[in-house]
Amino acid sequence: MLPHSLLRAARIITMIFATSLHASESSPDITFNCKRMPEICTNMCWAMRCAQPHFPQTLTWDSSAVEHDVMIANLKASGCSVSGNRCRDKHGLQGHVGGMFFVCDEYPFFFTRESSQAGGHAVSRCVRRTTNKRQGKQLRAMFAPWQQDGLKTHKVQIALQNPGHRGVNYCLNQPCVNDGFEIQDGMAKPGAGTDRRARGGLRGREAPAPAFRFFKTQSGAIVASMEPLVVGMNFTTSLDDEDGDDDDGTGGEKDSSALQLDFWVDEAHGERIRRVSDVVLEEVSNEITAGSSFAD
Repeated sequence: MLPHSLLRAARIITMIFATSLHASESSPDITFNCKRMPEICTNMCWAMRCAQPHFPQTLTWDSSAVEHDVMIANLKASGCSVSGNRCRDKHGLQGHVGGMFFVCDEYPFFFTRESSQAGGHAVSRCVRRTTNKRQGKQLRAMFAPWQQDGLKTHKVQIALQNPGHRGVNYCLNQPCVNDGFEIQDGMAKPGAGTDRRARGGLRGREAPAPAFRFFKTQSGAIVASMEPLVVGMNFTTSLDDEDGDDDDGTGGEKDSSALQLDFWVDEAHGERIRRVSDVVLEEVSNEITAGSSFAD
């Protein structure tokens, strides 16, 4: 086996070569692990594929939207008002789940230009506090360096890991049938690509919903993206727990290919984030993605 330093150098050369051949493609800025936040991935996939209007996978971080007044306005317009929303306080509204699902999750994210320009059409879903905090931790770690560098805007290209994990919907390109908890314009609207005749006697069908493509990485993960990911592309993924434990608290063993990857820890806003630099190996089918997810 080659020394780790040579393997790392080889991966860098591969990445540079792939990038030179595919200059128009860029790697994800953030990758969410759907295994650890299933209802949040469900909400993002509905917003990207099924919502009417639907929203892009690549957003624009806007430093001005992090300011308090803009943040409050964007959250209110999305249906996730800080002062009271259906998830916590307004039990009679459509989309209320109850129980542990009392935090309102929005897409596009409130700190993006797309949220400010959504015109009240943003998508929201009631989610667990633990998953919302997990997502927020990743997002803060993502844009902290941009704030430190004094940037005003930056693209936010999103990818989704383990898109077919149990509890996740719409991320394997399933039909856009609203489960009753995806709220847009204050209601559980029908999804894109559904038969319009069944909803009001109109002729014809709507345009089909956009579809995700699926890519296997060196760590063994499957990643969903509408944007093309190039073989050899290197991108960074956050690992949720400091010790790398599974959901059940038991540590998982890494296979030999994962051991060749680079792992490190970043700090942002007083929080520690474990990172791994992963590599795209190949595009895989929807069926392989689903089978891999159920086996997980």
